Amino acid sequence: MGIEIAESLISQNHYCPEQRLWRHVLLNAVEDTRITHSDRKSSICKMEAHDWITKENKDFNWICWQSGWDPEIVKEQYFKAVRKGNIVFTKRQIKWVEYYKLYLDLKNERDSEKRQKLRKRVDSLRKQVFLTTTAVVKMFKVEKSLATCG
Repeated sequence: MGIEIAESLISQNHYCPEQRLWRHVLLNAVEDTRITHSDRKSSICKMEAHDWITKENKDFNWICWQSGWDPEIVKEQYFKAVRKGNIVFTKRQIKWVEYYKLYLDLKNERDSEKRQKLRKRVDSLRKQVFLTTTAVVKMFKVEKSLATCG
């Protein structure tokens, strides 16, 4: 998928340099969703790019329009790539994202009792991450405005 988009970006006529710039911003986001590493940082980067593309996002829509592309068509092409298996997620990548979200909850919690409970859950989830396989998730459900792991 990435090569096809890159070729399209390079071969298409651009109305202005700014349009080319915004197309490369979109290309970069798609390439981030194709990260294969299952370390914490890479997994979070991958899922943030995925969420940026798939969830309702004014910035994404604006960048699509600036690039000369309809955001709904860009999303549909992305969903198609996920369904075809061109973009995959490993179980460990998904676990890292779960861990990160829980860690952010812990970081933002001010109540000491709640923090203590969250800390235990975070520690437990971190251990689970390292025990989780890096196998590709076979069923990654893609819906119009929400993508979830199943």
